[in-house]
Amino acid sequence: MPESISPEARQLVERIVPPPYRPPRLYLELARNPAVVRAFVEGPIAGLRGLMHTGQLAPADRELCILRVTARRRAAHEWGVHVAYFGRASGLTPSQVEATATGLAADPPWSERQLAILAIADAAADCRGLAAPEEARVAAALAPAERVEFVALASLYLAIAAMCRVLDVPTEPGTPVLPG
Repeated sequence: MPESISPEARQLVERIVPPPYRPPRLYLELARNPAVVRAFVEGPIAGLRGLMHTGQLAPADRELCILRVTARRRAAHEWGVHVAYFGRASGLTPSQVEATATGLAADPPWSERQLAILAIADAAADCRGLAAPEEARVAAALAPAERVEFVALASLYLAIAAMCRVLDVPTEPGTPVLPG
């Protein structure tokens, strides 16, 4: 960890990425401000009660949503981290992972549930509402509680994508390159 990070910020980052593992570059960037990294570590995503930890969404569904939002917003760092550490183990096929970024047909093809998740992720990435056909697809495939969680997850990853882009966080060593 860089020497410029305060002991408080170092301790906070180590709560979610314990040594000997190296924290992602985004966390190190946020650690320049202990109050910001505390809000992130204890907040709605990485905190113990954050959206990565609710246990309500299947890992493949959660990662599909995250990968699509980060790919659509060209947040190469976050997309690569999620592919390397979560996406491959989530149950998504390599073709599906790639399709989150390229928009090409996935193999196997997307299920109706996955298409509903993609509709929510795309709407969040575009900061728009769901079009009528998308709304119908979401209503048919997802329970209302799932819809809310996917909207919240997609919206939070939209913010993370913005942080990655504005802070110009480079990709992590050894993570895949965002296609396109």
